[in-house]
Amino acid sequence: MIALLGQTVRDEIVHADGAAEVRCGGAPVFAARALSAAGIPGVVITRGADDLHGDVAAAGLPVLAGPSGGTFVSRLVLHPDGHRDHEIAALGTPFSAADLTGWAASTLADATTVVVGTQWRDDVGPDALRALHRTGRRIVFDAQGLARPGLGPVVPAGPLDPDWLDGVDVVKFSDAEAHALLGGLDATALARAGVPIVVVTHGEQGADVWRAGDAEPVRVPPRRIPRLADTVGAGDMFTALFAAALDAGDAPVAATERASAGVAEILALRA
Repeated sequence: MIALLGQTVRDEIVHADGAAEVRCGGAPVFAARALSAAGIPGVVITRGADDLHGDVAAAGLPVLAGPSGGTFVSRLVLHPDGHRDHEIAALGTPFSAADLTGWAASTLADATTVVVGTQWRDDVGPDALRALHRTGRRIVFDAQGLARPGLGPVVPAGPLDPDWLDGVDVVKFSDAEAHALLGGLDATALARAGVPIVVVTHGEQGADVWRAGDAEPVRVPPRRIPRLADTVGAGDMFTALFAAALDAGDAPVAATERASAGVAEILALRA
């Protein structure tokens, strides 16, 4: 079973016409939709935005919500010219080692792989990752949060401290995050993560997969979707489906191909 660990996010959106909207966001809700659509067993372990947990449950997986002293708030302002301003307006309560060995422990005990979706750099820190690693579960980590130091405009920032990924088995970066955190996209740069398997997504250009010791990453071509506009949550869905494919025994390149195909099927429904 796949466990999806991450904050439930309050997304505050101001549209180009001035209309305001609040909706449920965060890695777990998009990842849960992907696993549910694929019929893959999973569970969500989350905190924050208590009023939005119904939306997380509606994604189709069981939800364990832990105690929280705050909610992560993402604020997005859309402009008529297509430009958008994105900022982190509030930070939630980070996940600690005590959380993973306490209120979340019994749920994690049923998981073989844990997908960690972060929102900012201190969301799931090194102590929490080491505690998770000691449980013996495979850890698949989405590095989005590592490129976000804290409050303010969302602009990928680095460099990476390898301690932030201690005990992680797989890490996924977007290409912008890899440039900011690792300083590039070649094998030398990807090795700086200090993780056995590194995946870098390139949006409509596919994804690169690299294993420690490889001379260069392998490019996996994308599944094209005509007239696609809405890709919100695609990275979270990809990470969850990639983790599930590894859990089922796929090699990393095959897992990337399966995850890409799964995301394409979901996004095609939005086109």
